[in-house]
Amino acid sequence: MEQIPGIKKIREVRALCERSSARRKTGLFVTEGERICAEIPGEDVKAVFMSESYRKQHPDARCDYLLKDPEFNKLADTKHPQGILAVVKQKVCRLEDLLAGEKYMILETLQDPGNLGTILRTAEAAGISAVIMNKGCADIYSPKVVRSTMGSIFRVPFVYVEDLAFAVNKLRESGITVYAADINGEDIYAAKLAEKRAFIIGNEGNGLTEEAKKLADKVISIPMAGKVESLNAAVSAALLMYARI
Repeated sequence: MEQIPGIKKIREVRALCERSSARRKTGLFVTEGERICAEIPGEDVKAVFMSESYRKQHPDARCDYLLKDPEFNKLADTKHPQGILAVVKQKVCRLEDLLAGEKYMILETLQDPGNLGTILRTAEAAGISAVIMNKGCADIYSPKVVRSTMGSIFRVPFVYVEDLAFAVNKLRESGITVYAADINGEDIYAAKLAEKRAFIIGNEGNGLTEEAKKLADKVISIPMAGKVESLNAAVSAALLMYARI
């Protein structure tokens, strides 16, 4: 039965929205909006919060905590809340469980939440087996990343790793050819890509580190005309994910 959340409960939800440390400590995160909340696997939903106006429009939907519209708007992370948000249990994936696939994206210190969310969403569309990230990447459970995934966060396997070299070597042992994306690499459209492959994408401002490039079997690049020196990280990732053999 729905109840009015106390101050402590509201503070807990705000902490999950605002602090990655709170998300790590509890193993929970917040997702907001009607569409994305509808895509959460039922067993992962810990609590659903609704505004009074949203509740009137959806009287049969699950609601654990009910708030007046102004209070809900303060709780929500978006400027124009839809009236529903959920506290969700984080997925726990191990690298060892993700090695049976054929296509991977490896992200090194990707910082922009919008880029990370877009890459995860594109990964689902392109049939990527999993997304592997080093610890320097943005928090995938931050509200902005979660919204950017448009629900793909619940369907695309992903994992953070302490040691990128270890992860790459594990992929290689599984028959995966690893490509590093860099402006000085071989034209991707001239290279013959392996059927089972992984692409490493680097930081938005600095690109890949030399250490990451050395992990790859081959360094490849996306050809660019004019005076363009680089592409947005999410755009680059999308082109690589859809590259044909």
